[in-house]
Amino acid sequence: MARLNFTKRSIEALPTPKLARKIYYDTATRGLGVKVQPSGHKSFFWFRKVQGYPTWRTIGACDELSVEQARTRASEFNTKLGDWKSKNYEGPAPLERQREPTLGEVLEDYIERHLKAHAKNPDRAIGGTRSGFNLYFASWRDRKLGSIRRTDVRELHAKIGEEHRITANRLLQLVKALYNFATKQELWRGENPARGISLFHEPSRARFLQPEELPKLFQALGREKNLDLRDFVLLALFTGARRGDVLALRWEQLDLKRGLWTIPEPKNDVPYTVPLIDEAVEILKERRGRNGDSPWVFPATSRSGHLEDPKRAWKRLLRRAGITGLRIHDLRRTLGSWEAGAGVSLPIIGKSLGHKSSGATQVYARLHVDPVRNAINAATRAMFAAGKTTKQKLLAAPRG
Repeated sequence: MARLNFTKRSIEALPTPKLARKIYYDTATRGLGVKVQPSGHKSFFWFRKVQGYPTWRTIGACDELSVEQARTRASEFNTKLGDWKSKNYEGPAPLERQREPTLGEVLEDYIERHLKAHAKNPDRAIGGTRSGFNLYFASWRDRKLGSIRRTDVRELHAKIGEEHRITANRLLQLVKALYNFATKQELWRGENPARGISLFHEPSRARFLQPEELPKLFQALGREKNLDLRDFVLLALFTGARRGDVLALRWEQLDLKRGLWTIPEPKNDVPYTVPLIDEAVEILKERRGRNGDSPWVFPATSRSGHLEDPKRAWKRLLRRAGITGLRIHDLRRTLGSWEAGAGVSLPIIGKSLGHKSSGATQVYARLHVDPVRNAINAATRAMFAAGKTTKQKLLAAPRG
């Protein structure tokens, strides 16, 4: 192994090999070398064994870098290696080559290791994520993470937001989540290009069933032959629970004797108990008699084993009822709105809907379920009155 004191003149004087490359090492800086190719090209490199493994790093062409610059770069490698060695080689290897992933690769990893494992409804979460990515980020799929700049994300967010502000916000949050995931999994060490970009303002939705709409809905439900849809809508309306919680309801969560439903994994991750009014208990008892041994209140042949999003059936019901602009989630908002109209206090309403509030959480936690049950009863009675129906009429409708 040839060694010499590197200077500009000594490197220029190195002979060009005829067959194979020739290696020379510097006598002043450990690990610094010069590689001379048969073509005459000369380049600086750094080479040392790291925990017994040969580690090579290219520094640059000799005609582009000075000896002093090459020595500085080699010394930086030596310092990183020395620091890591002093820590007994704990933590990531500072000189380990890291292949930079593409955005598409991170997406697939995110789906496999995060959404499938942690999403409350994995199929729905994966479907929505893929759909949004394929629609708006298809051209970014093969781009390395480092090639996507904050200006790229900001311009795309602004472009989508011209017509679809909420969609633009969700996509911005997806990009931020993908980069955060890549950082957490040690796939990426750079900046998150979505950080620092402000979301568009999203006005709160205030839609709920109006007094003149309740008779239409109850009449349509009275004629509804799809028992799953009818019971789902009524339970969503009588409990104020989220769509996903109602659809994934299991018998083990219910205490029909006491009229209680414990939701163990709601959206906000804080379990809460829903007091069931008599109408809800009656619906559940009737379903219990028909469902056999299924653990689900709404069993189905889907991958999850229970009824999935009844979006099409819901739209058909609204058409028959002559109601427009109403979403399934608005049933939850309807109960809270009618509770407020019945003079129920905000803490009681928050308790009945399982809201998580930094200012009122402790108050909610101390509330007894009876006032909540009374609040739901009051709201339900008001809805029945406005809908010009009674429990007997509604639940006596033909079932199949």
